[in-house]
Amino acid sequence: MTDNYAKIRFFVEPEESYGESAELLWAERVGSRESTAFRLMNSPYYSREASYLDIVRAKEAPDGLGLDYAGTIQTSGHSTIWIYTHRNSPEFKRRWPSLESKGCTYEGMHSPGGEYALYSVDVPPETNFDEVMSILEEGDRHDVWRFGIGHIGRTSSSASGDA
Repeated sequence: MTDNYAKIRFFVEPEESYGESAELLWAERVGSRESTAFRLMNSPYYSREASYLDIVRAKEAPDGLGLDYAGTIQTSGHSTIWIYTHRNSPEFKRRWPSLESKGCTYEGMHSPGGEYALYSVDVPPETNFDEVMSILEEGDRHDVWRFGIGHIGRTSSSASGDA
């Protein structure tokens, strides 16, 4: 990454994040080198505070370990959904294109022990969120995955899932 990038620490609930108390997200500084405004450059796996491309404020961490999240300045309209499934699931691979065709992208990681995968799915603002929810609910009903809503960057009539 360039000098304009930093990692910002977001505190999370350990019982919702495999025991982790924080996660680090890449962010690009907005403005001068002294600016405390940053644009998030990836989607969170555990934090419910912000989504991809949101502009957030960061402050020096009191423990001296970099930057801590200090609030959202401007939302991007992106939303974050979390999908939990078996690692290398053929059903996930078969059903993912229906979400991808709506504009969704994801980052993935394996759970401790490696049996499961966690995908942090970015839902762009121009995507019909209700259609995405319908696809997610169908996959959940067929035991392809479990999903949770991490952060909603826009208003939706069906944004009521739980993680």
